[in-house]
Amino acid sequence: MLFINIVTWEPKDNDEVLIGFLKWQYPEGINVIGEWSDLSSCRHVVVYDVENADTYAAAVLPWRHICKFDSFPVMKPIDLMRFLAKDT
Repeated sequence: MLFINIVTWEPKDNDEVLIGFLKWQYPEGINVIGEWSDLSSCRHVVVYDVENADTYAAAVLPWRHICKFDSFPVMKPIDLMRFLAKDT
């Protein structure tokens, strides 16, 4: 399933986040499609495909002491239209 994560942290934690991120490897089962750092704030955006809830938890839980995650399940508009058309 596709997700977008918007990850934020406090400016005072920037060094700790940077050091952790440089060492970070996504768990097996996560396929990162793209990621971007916001140049104007302490925010990072990740678009990824995840196999299951356990894999999602393995990626997020190690960071929750320092970062806030806003996670959204997403789908391409054409796929959503096809899905919705099945219900009619």
